[in-house]
Amino acid sequence: MSRSARGGSAAGPDGSGAGCEVSALFALLGQPHMLRILHLFEAGKPLRFTELERALVLSPKTLSQRLRVLVDHGFLERRSFRETPPRVEYRPTAKAAELEAIFPVLARWSRRHSLTEIAAVTVVGRAPR
Repeated sequence: MSRSARGGSAAGPDGSGAGCEVSALFALLGQPHMLRILHLFEAGKPLRFTELERALVLSPKTLSQRLRVLVDHGFLERRSFRETPPRVEYRPTAKAAELEAIFPVLARWSRRHSLTEIAAVTVVGRAPR
């Protein structure tokens, strides 16, 4: 069944049908920490949960939730080892590797537009303290 048959609009602003896919991608990767997590896999090597936790300084619960979403959507593969203590590794898939090209572009753009001087998090609708 097509998107339009289910009641959703399949067309983007240019009428191409790409709007929904891009919106879905932005909704997924726009969640807190998602791009930071994927960026750590830029070299393509597997990373252990503890390495990710240290690099990102996230709570284990938040990191687990984000990793689960990335695994469920095919960006990462999860491999657990029967060891004591338990060991879990995450490896980027080909789907994630295709996104690697966006990170240098985003870095150049942010340097050019001085986003490093803007506060790390801005909450919409909340007055600055």
